[in-house]
Amino acid sequence: MRTRRLVVVPSEPIEAYEAAGYGSWLARYYNPGGYFHEVYALSPLESGERSAHGMVVMGVAERDLAGVLERLRPDVVRAYGGYWPADYAVAGRVAGIPVVVSVHDSSAGSIHESVGLADVVLCVSRVVMDRVLALGCAPAGVRLLPNRVDTKRFAPRRPAPEAAAHGRAFPPGKHILHVGRKSHEKNIDTVVRALGHLPPDYSCIFIGRDAPDPYRLLARREGVAGRCFWIESVPNDSLPIWYNWCDCLCVPSRWEGFGIVFLEAAACGTPIVTSDIAPMNEYLEDGVSARLVSAYEDPVRVADAIRSVCEDPGLRTILTEGGVRAARPFDVAAVDACEVGIYADVIEGRLGQPPDPAAVRAWRSKRSRGRWPTWLRAAARLLHAEESR
Repeated sequence: MRTRRLVVVPSEPIEAYEAAGYGSWLARYYNPGGYFHEVYALSPLESGERSAHGMVVMGVAERDLAGVLERLRPDVVRAYGGYWPADYAVAGRVAGIPVVVSVHDSSAGSIHESVGLADVVLCVSRVVMDRVLALGCAPAGVRLLPNRVDTKRFAPRRPAPEAAAHGRAFPPGKHILHVGRKSHEKNIDTVVRALGHLPPDYSCIFIGRDAPDPYRLLARREGVAGRCFWIESVPNDSLPIWYNWCDCLCVPSRWEGFGIVFLEAAACGTPIVTSDIAPMNEYLEDGVSARLVSAYEDPVRVADAIRSVCEDPGLRTILTEGGVRAARPFDVAAVDACEVGIYADVIEGRLGQPPDPAAVRAWRSKRSRGRWPTWLRAAARLLHAEESR
């Protein structure tokens, strides 16, 4: 049997995922189903060479990438992210080695021109796919590949034995959970304002990296500072406990590429309040598997949705059962099988079309090859121990 070889370009250093508690997950994530016999993680954010998680992890500058690929001769190069990972893979592409780029974010700044110079583009949701197609990518080379959820770990476990510890850390009453970066797209400000329209026994726990100072100030102005609790990060392995413990997950995002937290919570049977926008309304249905709020900038509407899922037992039962059903198609095994099928099609020439070499040369001429800003390396090295959720 011919050795199948894969090169991956992770968007962050492998040590950042290790620190966040994803070590046991990496081997399967980068090599679904063990389809490839050899996997190499190449990145300018790494240094040296080591073996980890079924891969050889190597620090490779962009100017050296083509030479390393010529030596390894992988069947596929897979870049995780439509921004610098795509630039890196396309800049170092070698004739005869297909480049597959996966795009995980729908924001314009996260989809670079290099995405259009990949052989195949994988999109985590239809809203991302629409953005990619609008940039001019050939539809024949664009495929949907959603994120995956381990429904064995993320599963209903109420009451969770570990929940008692959480309960002692916060006031009694109803507990709202918000999981995500403390950034504009996660709409934390509306959740803080919504607390002012909820009974005084409602509190919210915000889990996610970045400084909460602007939101702390807002909470003081709104008179709800004593009901807001800020946690920078928790180990990924503990997230199922948090989902099972809380009364609802409320993340009324202004935009998302996929929104993995919603499916993690849904798989745990946690009632969900979120925005009635894509991609959430691609896999969640209002009144069936979540409460989807059209006026997600309106704190009164968000508060009403929170009260309904926290105080209506019948609705909670419907959303719990519906959420578990909604998460099943995204189980690890199902998405792994889909990804393996895509790789097989690429290797056998059934999927993908190499870009026009002249277009690649024109793109390369517009940027400085092999020059990585020092802030990019520094930012990657200083990542907090939490996935960019």
